[in-house]
Amino acid sequence: MAEVSLPRALTRSLAFVALNLFLVPPYLLVGLFNAALGRALIRLYCRATCLILGIEVQRTGEPFRACPTLYVANHVSYLDIVVLGAVLDATFIAKMEVASWPLFGQLGRLTGTFFIRRRWREALVQRDALAARMRAGESFVLFGEGTSTNGLAVRRFKTSLLSVAEPWILDRPVAVQGVTLAFLRLRNGAAIGPDNCDHYAWHGDAEFLPHLWNVLRREGLAVTVVLDEPVLSWSVTSRKRLGADLEARIATNLAALRRGASVAALEPATALPQRA
Repeated sequence: MAEVSLPRALTRSLAFVALNLFLVPPYLLVGLFNAALGRALIRLYCRATCLILGIEVQRTGEPFRACPTLYVANHVSYLDIVVLGAVLDATFIAKMEVASWPLFGQLGRLTGTFFIRRRWREALVQRDALAARMRAGESFVLFGEGTSTNGLAVRRFKTSLLSVAEPWILDRPVAVQGVTLAFLRLRNGAAIGPDNCDHYAWHGDAEFLPHLWNVLRREGLAVTVVLDEPVLSWSVTSRKRLGADLEARIATNLAALRRGASVAALEPATALPQRA
């Protein structure tokens, strides 16, 4: 089959409409009032979307569930949402602009996405709102770079919201778990690199709808998700140290995978060091 196909795009578009008609009404009727069922429907939705788009997800490591957890990942594309939504039981943290996106914005508001503004004056208020929701038992996904990239390397992590894991903030334990997203190859077997990463990476000044249309036309890709061991809040010395450790670990994982290392060949995922 051709790498780019109009019939493929039309078929996927119809399948995506059918998926929304099939799953959104049950979520509205039941999922909003039954948290466990609602989360299960969201995971089913994300897994079905990956299937429709031809996204093959390989995961290593287990999501930490013993206490509310902040999953911190690198960020490549809006596709990260369905990839991580398929494997994690958590609410996404997103920039306020996402709320105005066609369809995805509506779905984000519907599923309780925690929308934030990247303004230093609001950082403390937003941190406290996040802390309140984690105190109530909710887990979240935070994209550490604060913006999407080409997926070939990791940018400097922003750390303001990581302060929720500092041990003096909450009166209950929470955890932080690093998550590496590696867009490694196209479904035709070609490695993803500088020449073709923008087929699926959405960053810079790329427009959303034209990019999504091209994703619908293409065959698909393979994504590897690596979950490192969690860091518990009582071992965190500072948000800046935590952010630097997470950034370094995710960058190391991504570089190794892009060099062709298998997931099994990665350095064992041990808890990130925090104490001096």
